[in-house]
Amino acid sequence: MKKLAFAFGALFLILVLGSAGLQAQEGRGQGRLAGIAVDESDQPLEGVSVTLSYDQFSRVMTASSNTQGQWGFIGLGLGAVTLTLKKDGYEDAVIKLNVSGIKANPKPKVILKKKAGDSASALDESARETLVQANDLFEERKFSLAAELYRSLLEEFPDLYQIRLNLANCLIELQNYEPAVEEYHKVLKGLQAEPEETRDIKSIAQVHASIGEAYLSLDQFQEAEDYFKNSLEINPSDPALPFNMAEILMHAGRAEEAVRYYEMAVRLKPDWPKAYLKLGYAWLNRGDNEKAVESFKKVIEIAPADDPDAELAKDILKALVGIK
Repeated sequence: MKKLAFAFGALFLILVLGSAGLQAQEGRGQGRLAGIAVDESDQPLEGVSVTLSYDQFSRVMTASSNTQGQWGFIGLGLGAVTLTLKKDGYEDAVIKLNVSGIKANPKPKVILKKKAGDSASALDESARETLVQANDLFEERKFSLAAELYRSLLEEFPDLYQIRLNLANCLIELQNYEPAVEEYHKVLKGLQAEPEETRDIKSIAQVHASIGEAYLSLDQFQEAEDYFKNSLEINPSDPALPFNMAEILMHAGRAEEAVRYYEMAVRLKPDWPKAYLKLGYAWLNRGDNEKAVESFKKVIEIAPADDPDAELAKDILKALVGIK
């Protein structure tokens, strides 16, 4: 019976490493999200910087509103996201949404309140138009053209690390991982130069994780592990970061260590089906079918109706019942 359990665990090691994918793919899919930014008079706001970050994953995307106040993102996967809208002269606006990678997503209208006595935008009108054009190209998956425009903006505004983050994300999509790492390091420099009292710790941690993902794509596993550890040390309250670390360890065949990080992820976010699914895989690879069953049952218990992980967990449980 032990041999059978071992064989089943080995089978699922192949499944985990082959078809289930790594964190680098999390947050990616076919979903779209569009919205509009307006002022308190319901007038559209152009040039609003919109940052989308997954609560569960390390993926961060940015966009800018057009003359109609419209902004959008493509290539989204299932998950909870935080949207942060910024424009000079206005107070930041933050909203949280659950997005689908399959179904139609809501189209939020976000109101930005005017600040008194704030400075003018760092970008002139021409530069704002270029940024909108670059973001539109990114949404159309024309990453090379978008990257060229981001570079042109950075020649004039080299300190705007938010634009540099857009460029780095373009390079990731183009699979130009080493140049992307260089740009992410420049983004880090900009983030860390902010006053300590207003420094965005979450974004710093996420950029470390993005560097880790780039190294993962380059098969440089030690470097990837180092950056994922950095991200976790910087922001230990973000469940995506221990999840990233666990994915690296599973890829390296270190299931025992991975269990500890997956468990940390589910402690931080107990309603996260994906983390329980991967925890189940890790227990299988350790040969503990009983704890694997508990994890897969938890997936079914908490997963939303359109989450494919629930069906996968059901199929795995059927197989496990046959060998228990």
